Amino acid sequence: MMERPLPAFLISYSDSSFTNPHEVVLPDEPPECTGSFTHMGAKYWGFETSRHRAMSVVEGEAAFQFNHDACHWFEIGLSAPARVERLTVSTRWFTGNQVPAVSILLLHGDQSTEVISRAPLQPDHEHVFEINPTLASRCVVMCYHEGGIARVNLFGQSVDETDQENLLEMATISHVSNEHYGRPDDAVAGNRGIDYMFGWESARSGFGEQALFHLAEPAVIRSIVVDTYLHRLNAPLSCHVYSLQLSAGNDIETCMAQRPRWAIEFADGLRIQPENFQAYMQQQRYLDEATADPGNFRISLLNESNSLWQPIISFGRLRADTWHRFDALEYNGVTTHLLYMHFPNGGIHGLKAFA
Repeated sequence: MMERPLPAFLISYSDSSFTNPHEVVLPDEPPECTGSFTHMGAKYWGFETSRHRAMSVVEGEAAFQFNHDACHWFEIGLSAPARVERLTVSTRWFTGNQVPAVSILLLHGDQSTEVISRAPLQPDHEHVFEINPTLASRCVVMCYHEGGIARVNLFGQSVDETDQENLLEMATISHVSNEHYGRPDDAVAGNRGIDYMFGWESARSGFGEQALFHLAEPAVIRSIVVDTYLHRLNAPLSCHVYSLQLSAGNDIETCMAQRPRWAIEFADGLRIQPENFQAYMQQQRYLDEATADPGNFRISLLNESNSLWQPIISFGRLRADTWHRFDALEYNGVTTHLLYMHFPNGGIHGLKAFA
């Protein structure tokens, strides 16, 4: 029986304009796609970037700038930490557009080890790299400078297969701002089991979305995952997570009335915190403010210093088609209700909270 690669998934990537990059970590044999086409041209399996990563035009001059160290990249996550002993890199079916060379880093916690340094890749070829056993939970492939890779697999022995429970799966959900294309519970159930965009997605008219999760039991949150899998053009810009420990004498409606709220600040210092921020933005009421440049301002989320809502993630930057795991949380007290928000609108595939 052939050895199976370690279970893996794609965390993030710099670019994959021509393909679905999530295929690059699958154990499947890359299929021949000769004669198949998409709107982007010939179809390929795996990871393939745009061209001209190392070369750029010098603006205002009849010249080009070249950078030998420029690269595209992608990051792989292992489903469980493992001692990696071997890596395989396939350029199957890439006969003239393969990545010319790769460097590969294995990471675990804050430890990073370069196990392959700028190794050349051949077209339409299976490359095998034997390495010293290295503990890893993530892998970064640096692609010099551009091109395609059909598959990267890691082999070794898993050292921890602890299956954490997503607390949100047992939670009830209320106070949802928008469910135009999907609901928050779709994101709670999102585990990358499909190869198309799905999850909780709001309409474009939103200016700050929210959902309140009532946990089945009080818990101390240790980690949050926000996954924008396959949301390549419609991911939110940020996420914000707050904890509430509901005590006797407080009801949830009173607490929600005191939740963090969006505010805007103009260049001359004028600050406005609308009661209904979405209506304020949709109706362009900012143009009526007594300030020099009413159409240009900063937006931020404000939480009163004595608020019942404790920030778990005050501001989490979100990116397209990326697995975001937040471990360095701001609050480690008991949570009974978790308020998830993202801004301004868009879609997420997965949402998880671990104790």
